[in-house]
This record gives sequence, C-alpha cells and structure tokens, in this order.
Amino acid sequence: MSIPFSIIHIAAPLLLVTMGALISEYVGRMAMFLECMINLGAFLCYACTLWTKNLVVGMMLSVLLCTLIVICIERIASRYKANMFLISLSMNMFFAALATLLSATLFGTRGVLYHDLFRFDATIVRPVTTIVCYALSLAQILLLKCTTTGLALRITGSDSDVLEARGISAARYRTLSWIFAAANAALCGCVLAARLSSYVPGMASGRGWTALAAVFLGKKHPLLVALAVLIFSAAEYASFSVQNIAVFKNMPSSILLALPYLIALVLIIAVPQKHEK
Repeated sequence: MSIPFSIIHIAAPLLLVTMGALISEYVGRMAMFLECMINLGAFLCYACTLWTKNLVVGMMLSVLLCTLIVICIERIASRYKANMFLISLSMNMFFAALATLLSATLFGTRGVLYHDLFRFDATIVRPVTTIVCYALSLAQILLLKCTTTGLALRITGSDSDVLEARGISAARYRTLSWIFAAANAALCGCVLAARLSSYVPGMASGRGWTALAAVFLGKKHPLLVALAVLIFSAAEYASFSVQNIAVFKNMPSSILLALPYLIALVLIIAVPQKHEK
C-alpha cells in the first residue's frame, strides 16, 4: 500500500472524532471526554459484537450506549448548573474506569481481548471503515455549512443571545454538540477495534487529545482542521516507518512513538492563535 493511502486510512477515524471536537468547540463546550470515550466505544463494540454476532449491530449499539450515557450526564449537570468543563474532565476519567470495570466484570481481565467472533478481514474492514468515516465527516461539514441547525451550532458559543432572542434554546444545541462528540468518538473506537480485530486498553493512543489540538490549529475552520488531521496522521505514519531505517534503529521506540505529539506541541507553539474576548 502506498504512503498516501496509508496516511488517508490512518486519518479517517481521527478526522471523525475531530469533527465532534469541532462541533463542541463551536458551542463553547470543549469535549474533554473524547479520549476515553474512544476506548469505551471500542470496548462496547467488542462486547456487543460478541453478544449479537454482528459487527455492524455491535457498532450501532456501542455508539447508542455511549451517546445515551453522555446525554444523561449532560442533562443532570445542566439541571444543577455544574461547571461543564470540570464535568467533561470528570467524564473522561469515568469512562476510563467504566471500560476497565466492565472488562474485568464481563471477561475477567483488564488486558487485551480477542475472540474468533471478533476477527475480520483487514482488506475489507480497513477500506470500508475509511469510507464510512470520511462520508460521516463530510456530512457533518455540510451540516455545519449548509443547514440552519449547523448555523445555530456555529453561533451558539459566540452569539447565543441571538438564538434566545429568536426563541431558540441555546441549551438544546449545547446538548446536541456533545451528542455529536460522543457518537463520533464512540464510532472512532469501534473502527479502531474492528481494524485490530481485538480490544486493547488505551487504544485511543492520544487521538482524543490530538483531535482537540487539530481544532485549535485549524482555527475552527473545517478545511484547515482536516489539513491538521492529515499532518498528524502523516506524523503517526512516520513514527512507525522510521523504526525500519538504520539511522533510527538505536533510537528508543518511545521517542519515535511520541513523534505525532511532539509535532502537535511544536505547531501549537509556532502557529499564532486568534485571541477572542
């Protein structure tokens, strides 16, 4: 497989979760729970697929369950006027613990999970999941740019008073933004699990945080955000590829695996950000 196609495949699930981060950032509610939601989505995909013996149904159930959990927490937090930033961080820790608890309870281990019923042909799963991720990402970009719902989402964070003056509940769109974030992150986890044909604890590998970085580097512009995703994906591809080059063979693997995050840090420092009042 050529390098460009490899990068495109790597970028697909990251772009999907980044769209969720972008929508939540538009409404002024940063989704800090994306990282561990990816892990929880991957675990539930594995568990539900074994239960239903169907990968597609397992994915759908995983996305549905993850979204329902986020909706319940968000509604309770909003009702009691909790600090949503702290709630989002707490949700990240909660989802990490929940995935570990369910794994230990249902399968008797907190390690890697694999089963014959969760074994798929990579030559089929990889391109199909790539197409699905890009199609859903494009659909959400069109939603933001071409619909009244998208317009409301884009102005909720900056001009919520305009919505309230027209009798539109800004709170509804804040909830909707986290629905998108949760569903996208959960599906990202499902894609990662299906591609590996197993569940690996911590398989998000920083993708949730990378998605947030891409949103800021792209200055909340969908095309620039997509470009940032491609840059990070190219860095991830390079971090695995350079290990086979003689010059880098004696370099610790931990440094090479950290390459995408080092690039993210450099770009965040180097690229000027727009300061908003």
